Amino acid sequence: MSDALLQTPALNFNYKENHKNERTLSFHSHEQAEIFYFHEGKCTYLIGDQIFSLAPGDIILMNGLTLHCPKLYHGHPYVRSTIHFDHRFFQEVFQALGDDHALLPFAQVKPVRLSFTGGSRQQLEQHLAELHDSQKRGGPMAAPRFQLAFMDLLLYLCSYWGTSQHELPKGEMSQKEKTVQAVVSFIESHYQEHLGLETIEEALHVSKYHLSKVFKEMTGVTIFKYLYQRRVNQAKIELLVSDASITDICYQVGFHYPSHFTKVFKQFTGITPAQYKRQSMSG
Repeated sequence: MSDALLQTPALNFNYKENHKNERTLSFHSHEQAEIFYFHEGKCTYLIGDQIFSLAPGDIILMNGLTLHCPKLYHGHPYVRSTIHFDHRFFQEVFQALGDDHALLPFAQVKPVRLSFTGGSRQQLEQHLAELHDSQKRGGPMAAPRFQLAFMDLLLYLCSYWGTSQHELPKGEMSQKEKTVQAVVSFIESHYQEHLGLETIEEALHVSKYHLSKVFKEMTGVTIFKYLYQRRVNQAKIELLVSDASITDICYQVGFHYPSHFTKVFKQFTGITPAQYKRQSMSG
C-alpha cells in the first residue's frame, strides 16, 4: 500500500494538522464546502462578518465561498481537521437516497457552529478517526469506502444541527474582536461603494489609526487587503453564476477601473477574471 493518503476530486481530508508555529493564516475562500473540527489549542475564527472564539470539540460547517481566516496565538497549539468536498456531488448522492436534509448547512451563507462534549465528542472524533483509517486503505474500492465513511459522518452531524444544546452562541468577545467585527460588518455592507479609512472611521467613531492597528494585529492583513479580497471573492461568485460582462462585474463589486480589477484579481487568484470564467465554464 502506498504511503500517500487517498484524496478524490470530490473529497479532500486533512486529519489533525498542527500549525503551532504559524502566527496567522490568510483570509481565503474556495468553491468546496468545508467541515472544520477543532481538536486542541486556542483559536479565534473569522468567517464573513462573524467571529467565533473556538474551544476543543467545536465544529464549523460552511459553504466555503465566504471569506474565512483563523487567528492563531503564539505558543498555543492549533490542531484541526478539515474536510473540503464537492457539495453538488454529494447532494446528488443524498437526493438519490431520498435525503434532502444532510447538506442543508452548506447551502447557506452563514456558517453553523456546533459544540460537542463528553460522549458525543468521543463519537464525533471516532467518526473522524474512521474516516482517516479509510483514507489510508488501498485497493480498487478505496475511493468508494472513503466517500461512504464521509457520508456516515455527515449523517451523524445531521442529527445535531439546529438543536439548541449543540448550536451555541459565539460567546463573549474581547474589545479588539468587537472592533474587527465592526470593521468587517461595515465592509460587508459597503464593499461595493467607494471606501476609504476616513469613511470607516466616521461610521464607527473610532480613529482610523487604531482601526488599522487592531485589524492588522487580529487578522494579519490590512483593512484594504481585506476589502480587496472581499471584492475579488464576490467577483468570483458573480463570474460563476452571472451572465454579466467582466466589466459590469468589475463595477458591481466596487472597482472603478477594469485594469485595476484585473490586476488585483490576478494578485489574489493567480489568473485573470477572463481566465477564471473560462475555467469555470469548462469545468
